[in-house]
Amino acid sequence: MDLRDMMAYGNIGVLLLSIVMIAVSGLFFGFIYFIMDETQTAFEANDCVIEDNGIFSSCQDIWDLALYPFLNMKSILIWFSFFFIFTLTLSLLLLGYMSGFNPMMIGVLAFVELLITYASLYLANIYRTLIANVVIRDAMLPFNVYNKIMLNFPWFVFVVSLFSIALGIVNWQRTRVNSSASDLNY
Repeated sequence: MDLRDMMAYGNIGVLLLSIVMIAVSGLFFGFIYFIMDETQTAFEANDCVIEDNGIFSSCQDIWDLALYPFLNMKSILIWFSFFFIFTLTLSLLLLGYMSGFNPMMIGVLAFVELLITYASLYLANIYRTLIANVVIRDAMLPFNVYNKIMLNFPWFVFVVSLFSIALGIVNWQRTRVNSSASDLNY
């Protein structure tokens, strides 16, 4: 799906998709992190002896060379989650700014973001229910930024929505310079 296909759904579709992706992305990265961590723990718990080999004396030597460097990269997933949320938040702000080209779109954006803020109450409650499970809480423990956002998701959505609408109003109210309808021709 490229940008033209995404824009066929309009700004509201992109807005809804971005909010849902913020809510789901941390769980996705947390699941991958948990699988990698459990896999590494399982491989570290098992060992075998390799006889008549000049390079490796045990399975741990092979795994130290081939598997553990990949599994140790799981901390990058925490940064991916952070930058993914940051990028989606910037796109929401840009979407609000772009809606300022049409004043009616600002009103539609405000109404939809009001509904999304209300829906974010449910998403935050769903996340609180999910982290009541010990396994999910242990998987999500390294994702501090995501946890803070999801536990305060209605406030996060409200603040981003407020700034998004403010940027739309700023775009609508900006002074037209160097245009044929402008009195200010520099």
